[in-house]
Amino acid sequence: MKTYTINWILLLVLSAIWGGAFTLNKYSLEVYSPEMIVAGRLIIGALLLVVILLIRNGSITIKAEDWRYYSFMSIVGIVAPFLLISYGQIEIDSSLAGILMATMPISTLLLSHVFLDDEFLTKKKIMGFVIAFFGIIILIMPEIFFLPSVSENILSELMVMSGAILYSCSAVYGKKNKVTGPLNASTGTIFYSAVIMLIFLFSFDAPLESEISYPHLISILMLGIFCTAVATIIYFQILQTSGASFISIMNYLIPIWSIFFGVIFLNEDIFLNYLIGLLIVVYGIKLSQGDFKKA
Repeated sequence: MKTYTINWILLLVLSAIWGGAFTLNKYSLEVYSPEMIVAGRLIIGALLLVVILLIRNGSITIKAEDWRYYSFMSIVGIVAPFLLISYGQIEIDSSLAGILMATMPISTLLLSHVFLDDEFLTKKKIMGFVIAFFGIIILIMPEIFFLPSVSENILSELMVMSGAILYSCSAVYGKKNKVTGPLNASTGTIFYSAVIMLIFLFSFDAPLESEISYPHLISILMLGIFCTAVATIIYFQILQTSGASFISIMNYLIPIWSIFFGVIFLNEDIFLNYLIGLLIVVYGIKLSQGDFKKA
């Protein structure tokens, strides 16, 4: 089987895993706090990644002098957005949360223009940004365009969007400041994040007093194994063999999967502004990124 075909299969699997993360997150929130969910998935994901990396490479390269890199990537790129998205999902559907994550490629355009030397805004990118931003407004404030408003949880929606923007910040920072190989850096970042979240959890929460629900614990386990560890491995496999342009197609696929899983497993409703907003956002992303080339 050709590499391009394999990567398409992997891309579909990865987008389904990350799209399903919103459904698993929403289900876990029925019993557990955002702090417990984030800590659980990070600890499970970190342990699994460390074991896999040790088996594959025999060592993990994390230098003490790179503490600024790992601190930034852990707090801004993992812990803060995970918590914001989890808190946001308390009040909004998993399908809407997945759609709102389309904020990430749009905010990345602006951040890349400001902080990276090789990625500048063009007329097409600006037009794509404006169109996509218009779609996001339809998602969070449909009444402005005389569409029925189905949610009064703008604060929750802004939390999810803030998480997506923080992902953009870490992506741009990570591209500008490379300290080691991608898989090493990812494993180190998730490991640091797990430690930070574990300290936070036992400092400000009471995990041992939480209700034990095994179905909901399984969902956290799946978040750690598949949505954190396995997804990281697949992501870097695609990135190293096909590049960033190909993997950016996920921006179109993840919202679709989040809607699909939300409807099937959580009986969520799909509203008109979801569909209209998603189509406009996807078109804006497509316009801003241009055509994709085969690997």
